[in-house]
Amino acid sequence: MTPFFTDKMETNKPSTIWMTSLADLLALLLAFFVLMFSMSEIKVDRWQTVTETLGNKISDDNDLVTKTGAAEKNMAMIREPKAIDLAYLEHVLNGKKQQSPLLASIEIFKAEEKLVVSLAGSEFFQPGTEIESENMIEVVYLLGNTLRHIANRVEVYGHTDPDPITSPTAKYKSNWALSVARALSVANALKNSGYGYSIRAFGMADSRFNELSQITDKDQKYSLARRVDIVIQEAAGQGR
Repeated sequence: MTPFFTDKMETNKPSTIWMTSLADLLALLLAFFVLMFSMSEIKVDRWQTVTETLGNKISDDNDLVTKTGAAEKNMAMIREPKAIDLAYLEHVLNGKKQQSPLLASIEIFKAEEKLVVSLAGSEFFQPGTEIESENMIEVVYLLGNTLRHIANRVEVYGHTDPDPITSPTAKYKSNWALSVARALSVANALKNSGYGYSIRAFGMADSRFNELSQITDKDQKYSLARRVDIVIQEAAGQGR
C-alpha cells in the first residue's frame, strides 16, 4: 500500500519545466541587449552635458568656471560702483567750480534726468576749431578728475554756429564734421583724465541753434553756439 500511495503523490506534483524555458528566454534577451549596447556609440559630449547639469561632476564644473572666468565676472558685478546721484554730483561739481578759476566759465544745470556741463564761449572754441588751448584741456582734465570716480554713463555732444564752412583750406568741410571733432576731442580728454567707461560722442552741428533765440546779441549767440555739452546720465556706464 505504501509504494502505491507514494507513486500517486509524485504523479500529482506540479511540473516546473516551464521555468527552464523562461530562464532561456531571459538569457537570450540579456544577450540581445548586451549585443545592442556593445554596438552603440556613446555621445561623450552629451553625456558630459548631462552629468554636469545634474551636478555629478562638481570638480569639472569648478574647472569650467575657472576657465571661462565666470567667478571673476560675478565678483566684478559685486564690486562695480553704482551710478552716483545726480543732485549730489551737481553739488560736487559746483563746489569744484567755486574753487577753481579755470571752471568759472562752465555752466552746470539739470535737464530732466540728466546733468549737463556746458563748455561754451570763445575761450573754449574758436570758429572752425576743436580743442586747441591749454586752458581748455586743463578744464576738461579737472572735470574728468571728478568723473573718474563715478559709474554714470557720460555722453558728449558737439555743436557749431550756423555759418557754413566755405574756406577751401578749412580742416573740416562741414559743420557736422566740426561738431563731431569737438565732441571727440572732449571725450578723449575725459578718457585721458581717468574716466573708465565708454563715452558716446555725437555731432549736432547747428541743429540746436534755435534754442538760443532769446539771446539778442549776435556775437554772444554765436559764441554760445560753439560749444560742447557733457551730459551725465542717471544710468550706469558700460564697457571699460
